[in-house]
Amino acid sequence: MAKIEIKGSPEELERVATFLANNNIKFNVVNDYGNHSLEDLDKYAHLINKFSAAVPEK
Repeated sequence: MAKIEIKGSPEELERVATFLANNNIKFNVVNDYGNHSLEDLDKYAHLINKFSAAVPEK
């Protein structure tokens, strides 16, 4: 397994996750337990739920 860390806003993470999903690349969006605003925490939670089933496991 290899990992890529995306540093930036939830919007940037969503752009990358959308690209990966559209290109059938398996990935997971995981919580980094960082210090985020309540608004960003909600956005990250939404992304985790949205992309948790983006590319099915084989």
